[in-house]
Amino acid sequence: MRKILKIFFLNLLIANSTFAETKEQEKAKYVLLNMHQDYITCYSFYKIGAEYVRKSNSNNKIINGIEKSSNTSLRHVYETAELMGMQTQEMSSKIKPEMENQLNLIDNNFNNASVLLEKYAQTCKNLIENKKQRISFWEKKATEKFNE
Repeated sequence: MRKILKIFFLNLLIANSTFAETKEQEKAKYVLLNMHQDYITCYSFYKIGAEYVRKSNSNNKIINGIEKSSNTSLRHVYETAELMGMQTQEMSSKIKPEMENQLNLIDNNFNNASVLLEKYAQTCKNLIENKKQRISFWEKKATEKFNE
């Protein structure tokens, strides 16, 4: 009987350690997926913003700054996609709906760009300047979601 109990507890310990690894993997995937989406959102925001500035004010310095943030976001979109094993086509297919979503928020009218500024400007600025802060945000959310 003791031998059976020992085997049972050993199996229980092994199952728990496997579960813990799985939970950590799920949390890491959750963080990565959300960071990936954040970068897609910010890439779209900056692309739309650059176009708005281009049409309303041809200040090249401002346009170049926005484009630089756009390029940084896109680079991170590719990097996070690569870490998840996502193909380029799959990754690219996620950008178009986000771009359409943001354009719908402003009714395809650049004069309504303030809607996007209010919704995304601070988050995207923080993401570009300090991605560790955003990673910490998603790690906290993952911990809450996966009840650790």
